[in-house]
Amino acid sequence: MPDTIIVTSFLTSLQGFAPCFTAPSFQTFLTLAAGWALNLGRHTVTATIRAANAVGWKHFSSFHRFFAAASWLTDEVGIVVVRLVEQLIDKDQPVVVAIDDTLGRHTGKNIAAASMHRDPLLSTGKLLYFHWGHIWVVAGITIRAFDKSWCLPVLFRLYRGKKRCAAEKRPYRKTPELAAELIRILAEVLPHRRIIVVGDAAYTNSSVIKRRPRNVTIIGRCRLDAAIYEQPPVRAGQMGRPRVRGAKLPSPEARLASGKVHWQAIRVQVYGKTPTVKAFAIDALWYIAAGSELVRLVVVRDFPGHERDDVFVCTDPTMSPQMIIETFANRWALEVTFHEVKGKLGFEDPQNRTERAVERTAPFALWMYSLVVLWYLTAGHRLRAARRPSLPWYRAKVAPAFSDMLATLRRASWSQRLFDPRGNHSTSRKLLQPLIDHLSDAA
Repeated sequence: MPDTIIVTSFLTSLQGFAPCFTAPSFQTFLTLAAGWALNLGRHTVTATIRAANAVGWKHFSSFHRFFAAASWLTDEVGIVVVRLVEQLIDKDQPVVVAIDDTLGRHTGKNIAAASMHRDPLLSTGKLLYFHWGHIWVVAGITIRAFDKSWCLPVLFRLYRGKKRCAAEKRPYRKTPELAAELIRILAEVLPHRRIIVVGDAAYTNSSVIKRRPRNVTIIGRCRLDAAIYEQPPVRAGQMGRPRVRGAKLPSPEARLASGKVHWQAIRVQVYGKTPTVKAFAIDALWYIAAGSELVRLVVVRDFPGHERDDVFVCTDPTMSPQMIIETFANRWALEVTFHEVKGKLGFEDPQNRTERAVERTAPFALWMYSLVVLWYLTAGHRLRAARRPSLPWYRAKVAPAFSDMLATLRRASWSQRLFDPRGNHSTSRKLLQPLIDHLSDAA
């Protein structure tokens, strides 16, 4: 192991990943994790090596091979992260999982597995923008800490478009099908827990709902013009195939247009606020997505951030409208995670030219978000380095942001190195040189 700068408690928190790697690869994993967290510049492999103070420890190509050729599986590493996150959730509470996809933008024709994809941040209803890169389907577990929701990424799948799959002669799978695979893995890892999966309209369809395991409940966005039905009538000795759905019911949109709606005022806790919304519930069959299974649709008005009426669907009709609305709001935490990982952990920085490296490097950046948050919640918040500087423009700030957690990890690491009581004047230059290089690289 090189003279790693990272604080000891962070390396201790990573010991549970040892079974996922060979002994040499595990040491490389620890070094890369330390460098990834400390890196202030672009998160390329070589920059990460420098940030970890590991130049010369082993040949730099071995760090590239860790992503491109080493013998380890992303799902096995993700399962370890799942178990670490699950320990923070009370046993009598469900595990809430957010599912969504994000675009990792890249430049260069030699980037492996890249294609042109619609850019959701730049596109509008009238004008579409496309960008070269990768689409990642991400499953993250949401937790409550410091009176806010955090979504910690755990499992991932790389989406490949139809043209690329045809060129590579591999079966094409849509993003909901990839999400359904991630949900099945989570259900197998946590068979003793109730799992609630929240997703946007793209992940609220038959591919996800009909294929879900028994311990999984789906909450997502539905359509106002959804075709819904009554349950099939009870058979009374008739011959032939039984009915799978009853009479057609007015859609949520039609009910709103009729004006004959009994709104219920509900006070909900969403997005750090407690607004009062109007809602009403419909228990029916959404046959196209859920088949003959009874689901609950909740039509919501005055939902924060939504100018128009919205409708959510839940596969558990016993859940109250308030719980459905509040649980769905956890989905936004994953969007915040994407923003932080791209801005502070270099999700889009590596320029991998082999498919295996692509399939591992982006998940590594997302795992780093989860590992930093887990370290802060279990050990970092108790350190002196967790005391945030007093700033005049943050007088009312109480809860830490991810940037505060990452800064705490870096402060604790450099404090441990520079203020080591075993150090002396003769070793001070050796201790300070990595910091000088670190700051010069950031500039």
